[in-house]
Amino acid sequence: MNPSQEPAQPPDEPVGYGLAHPFGPEGESPEATGPEPWWTLSRTPRRPWRRTALVATLAAVVVFVLGAPFGLLWAWLAPAVPVVQTGTDIVINDSSPEEYIAADGWYTLLGLGFGLLVAIVAWLLLRRDRGPFLLLGVVVGTLGAGYLVGPWIGEMIGRDDYRRWSETAAKGAAYLAPPEVHSTGPLLVPAFAAAIVLTLLAGWSNDPDLDQPGAKPGYGPNAAAQEDAWPDLEEAEPGRPSVS
Repeated sequence: MNPSQEPAQPPDEPVGYGLAHPFGPEGESPEATGPEPWWTLSRTPRRPWRRTALVATLAAVVVFVLGAPFGLLWAWLAPAVPVVQTGTDIVINDSSPEEYIAADGWYTLLGLGFGLLVAIVAWLLLRRDRGPFLLLGVVVGTLGAGYLVGPWIGEMIGRDDYRRWSETAAKGAAYLAPPEVHSTGPLLVPAFAAAIVLTLLAGWSNDPDLDQPGAKPGYGPNAAAQEDAWPDLEEAEPGRPSVS
């Protein structure tokens, strides 16, 4: 560097709202310069990764456990399937059984609502820990709840009674078999719904940095500090753009 060359000076305008400028005036203390310079207002600490991992894991576990009441609700709403003992096998006692489709349909609708509700609750209650790791935790939890816990709990209701009936029923005896999920698609709906809703909520939020502590829906973590300090800086730096 040429000794006669003057040191670089900060630009007249900030690079962007919410971004800390890489340099500022040298040799001046905050007491001497007055309010904190605008290029340092955006420097806030990042959230510890241990907290982020812990919250994401706990969210996944809680949602996974919620698959039990989800499965119970489905077993209560889904219709039973009429079957008959033929002497050699158990067949459906209906030429066009709608109960098969109804069971999958109810699971799909309930799974959609389950994923939607979980995503909204996680977004509102865990506002300080929102981000990709929370999204991963919620998706993993809803995938386990919808694919493993929900159908296992729901199909277990009445299964022992049906098994005993099938072993002892006489030829021609009829029974209402408990519902079952017959395809993979409905099992994936809760995780799909949760992922879509959380992504849309993050996309529609005007919070400039959901990654920083204290982030709230619609408000940046540095908004209050910048609104308080920038009016004073207008007099010292009239060329700096205002925030609206």
